[in-house]
Amino acid sequence: MNPIALAVFMVASLASCAAPASPLVTDPLPRRAARPGTTAVGIEYVFIDKAPRIPVEAQALAETGLTAVKHYAEHVEWGEMQSGPRAAIDFTRLDNYVRHYQAAGFGELVLCLKPHARWAAREVALIGIKNPSPKREHHELFATWIRSVVERYDGDGVDDLDGLRWPVRYLEIGSELSSYQPEPIAEYLETLEVAYKAAHAASPSILVAHAAFLTTTAFRDHPTPSETNYERAFADMSPRVNPEHRLASIHAVLDRPELFDVVNYHALADPYELEDACRWLRFEMGQRGYDKPILVSDTLATTFIAWGPATTAKGKPHQLGVIVEPAVEADRERLAAFFTRMVDDDAATHAWARDFIAADAVQRTLIAAEQRVACINLAFNVDLPLLTWKVARAGAGLTAWAGALEWRGNRVTMRHPLFHAITQLMEHLDNYRSVRRIAYADERVRVYEITGNTGGTFCAWLDPQRLLLPGDAVPSKRITLDIAASAADVTAVRTTPTDESKRVATKSGTLELTIGATPVFITPK
Repeated sequence: MNPIALAVFMVASLASCAAPASPLVTDPLPRRAARPGTTAVGIEYVFIDKAPRIPVEAQALAETGLTAVKHYAEHVEWGEMQSGPRAAIDFTRLDNYVRHYQAAGFGELVLCLKPHARWAAREVALIGIKNPSPKREHHELFATWIRSVVERYDGDGVDDLDGLRWPVRYLEIGSELSSYQPEPIAEYLETLEVAYKAAHAASPSILVAHAAFLTTTAFRDHPTPSETNYERAFADMSPRVNPEHRLASIHAVLDRPELFDVVNYHALADPYELEDACRWLRFEMGQRGYDKPILVSDTLATTFIAWGPATTAKGKPHQLGVIVEPAVEADRERLAAFFTRMVDDDAATHAWARDFIAADAVQRTLIAAEQRVACINLAFNVDLPLLTWKVARAGAGLTAWAGALEWRGNRVTMRHPLFHAITQLMEHLDNYRSVRRIAYADERVRVYEITGNTGGTFCAWLDPQRLLLPGDAVPSKRITLDIAASAADVTAVRTTPTDESKRVATKSGTLELTIGATPVFITPK
């Protein structure tokens, strides 16, 4: 299990230690949903294994204005919901997830159904499952499980969950095409085919996603679209990132478009990877003569380093963490010093990291919206706590500290800067119509125009195109922006409950301002 997977497992273990139950919220909130053709923005890894926490968590996250949400997948994998071939399917956890997150107004719920069940798997180990694809003699039971889940939440009035408010549309079959689905790709495709047919037998409107593609480090050099360039990019991808399923496995999935409705990918590098990945996916689909929506079902904050220890620069390459863009190998010693301060709980370093993660989520979401991604789930509901300990040596990089909320039992004790930044971002994206990037001669300049019912707003920052750590000189640039207004409110990314804003006058509708690495929102007045 790679460090990121291990982190999620440990968080789930901690989350299972529930405090006394909190009262349920009885007044449902209005549905929040993205306009058709725009991007639904969600948060991921919400824990649904302890009923008392679910409504509290749902209501807390609803404060952000997010329109989507994704549960922690292992809590409802097949073996968790059905303990054996003769056992009934236990819908308790999924029912609570759907009921309470819909009551909190989340319009788009993502269901991740992992086919893992020890009693049905093709190959198991003493601990874990080596090949989770169901044996063929269990295909009918597997199909029944998939069909029953879809039928329960499709809103067609047949066998629906009591109190279902709207259909649940997104369904992943497996959480990631990596060590999570390590079986030969032909066997995974067989599993996907059974699931796809069963899901659509229950609901023709369900959107089935294959297990997500994991491509971290493949797009470091921003390859231009061509078959040769992409083959080279994946060949140069770090061998420790997803050795189970490389480009050949991805091609095998993309060659079977009749088995999925949306293309699923995990954005685990810096925000700009989204542009390269979307360009690559659309190239691959174009080569095959189809075009499907893109789902980014999991993200990380820009992690700098992962898949190994980050607090040291000494050791053989396979003993150290994998450097992730925008970091480069020459940054390893600086990163070791930085992450040593992180695991030592240095307050100033933590504050810098929390603010960086908040800004990163804003950048990532706007890039996804400009790329017309159908849905993106942001990391995370909570930190990955055990991977913030010294003993873990920051093995998941900065993403271990990428939580929005801090909990004690069933009580929220802190809202981190990520929570406040997402809340501010969703205020600007509320019912938006489009996001477009405004071109500048200097490609480092990032200016995005958000249009909606009440006019437009802008978000601007400067991409440093290199690693920035605490104490580094932050590059800046003076730009002009035509906003057709006499003034604008310029507001920094919100990292506390209140905004830091200043009114700036324009010259005949043209605004002049200096931008840096942290985004600012520009609202014409």
